[in-house]
Amino acid sequence: MSIVKKRYFYLLHPVYHVFAALIVIIMLAAFIVNVLRLSDAAGLTSYNHPLDITACVVTVLAAALLSSFVWGSGYTLGKSALYINLGPFVRRVPYDDILKMRSDEKRTALAMYYAAEIKGKKEEAEAAVKGEMIRIKRDDYDAFAKSVAKLSKRAEYEIVGSEEEE
Repeated sequence: MSIVKKRYFYLLHPVYHVFAALIVIIMLAAFIVNVLRLSDAAGLTSYNHPLDITACVVTVLAAALLSSFVWGSGYTLGKSALYINLGPFVRRVPYDDILKMRSDEKRTALAMYYAAEIKGKKEEAEAAVKGEMIRIKRDDYDAFAKSVAKLSKRAEYEIVGSEEEE
């Protein structure tokens, strides 16, 4: 059975997108000014070339890092694990470790619980359960949770507050 990767993007308020876009535009403008200063174009003169070169590199890297956090974060359903991307950082949660997906009746929140080990010496490592709020569009809660539950051997999808539980 071939599993196609499915990507769910991290849900952020639109204000964060606008704010990040403005910062990236300002950083790119600063980059352009530094390049013009380095090339002595448009009447701009560089008095400290190493500083301007460093500023060019730093502004591009900072803009790329900010962009990856705002527009590159999300959840990817892989063949054997759920990949949680937060900017350039990736955490892998094997499907076999996922215990439960839980949402409320009105779909205002979706939580995932998974098995983890407390870091430490191997002989002293203890089993633990970690929880994480899944931040995706509300319309995708059911599809995401059902996909994870289907891919996992022991995960279940539970809707809290439904008539069955009362």
